[in-house]
Amino acid sequence: MKASPWAAFTALFLAALCAFAPGLASAQARDVYAVSGVYVDETAANAAAAQQAGFAAAYRLGFERLVRRLTQPAEIAARGAPAADAQALERMVLSVDVEEERRSATRYIGRLTVRFNPELVRAHLSQQGFSIVDARAAAVMVAPVSVAGAPEETAALWREVWTRGGFGNELVPVEVAPAELQGAPAWDAAAPFAQQSGTTTALFAILRVQGATATAQLVEVNANARRDRGEVAARIQGSDDAALRAALASLADQASTQLQNEWKARAVTSSSAQRGRISASALYSDQRQWERIKQALEAAAQTLVSEIRIEAVGRDGALVSFSFTGDEGQLAAELGRRGVRLENGAMGPTLRVAGR
Repeated sequence: MKASPWAAFTALFLAALCAFAPGLASAQARDVYAVSGVYVDETAANAAAAQQAGFAAAYRLGFERLVRRLTQPAEIAARGAPAADAQALERMVLSVDVEEERRSATRYIGRLTVRFNPELVRAHLSQQGFSIVDARAAAVMVAPVSVAGAPEETAALWREVWTRGGFGNELVPVEVAPAELQGAPAWDAAAPFAQQSGTTTALFAILRVQGATATAQLVEVNANARRDRGEVAARIQGSDDAALRAALASLADQASTQLQNEWKARAVTSSSAQRGRISASALYSDQRQWERIKQALEAAAQTLVSEIRIEAVGRDGALVSFSFTGDEGQLAAELGRRGVRLENGAMGPTLRVAGR
């Protein structure tokens, strides 16, 4: 039986929407206002109360991490951490995604992702006098390696705290290199893996555990230079695996914090901290062009673009909106680097595959 025009249009609509869905999910996963890897362990009178306490703890811990992400260390030191009561936190939280969880009759253990409302968070911090930096930098690939002779279990745990730490949502997103990248810091060795992850810099984090002290030497390499970024250290407060995990997680957090603070110091002195939002018509003549536009937005979500939304999808185009940092010239250059033209005309802002 011949399909009706409406049925054909509906099928095209669904296909176009599905074509964008993976990219949108990836962009959301990279949202600056999403805090991943939030670990909670709560006990209460019953399972429901324990889970509720776990989610409440996740709101608080996620907000504390988000504050550190978006503000300058000097402001926190001068003013103290911004306050937020339970009701304010509930208003600011958009959703909670469960990464892992275990529960019993009275206990809830989970690793969660907490997504916050960007507008409400910015308003809350601004009202308390904090300046906000949410401009993103290009991603950095981290190679968590260990000194020769380190136990395999320790090396595996070192990699795990990086992959589960939620560092991909930071202002300087962290891509964890494949386990195949080992050895001394060298761009020749790192370059093939960096190309796969879309990064141009590799940070080797070389773990050493001696007695009750864990250290990580940080060496950054790229095509042009090698830079020694110093060493981070943490005490191992115990002899069990949990104590070692906590120390290694502290090392990873310190290393990431160094990257983030350096970027924020640069961002506040440049136009990269400006923020805007745009609605654009994505114009395409076939599924392949729509896919390329989607891929460009997804890739740009690692740097300037965030909060991508599909407003409408049709036969020849879609209406998309997204936030961006910097000015429209920087946005056009970033999308152009990824094969899509951003232009302003009679239709307003439009997105087209370059050369079309």
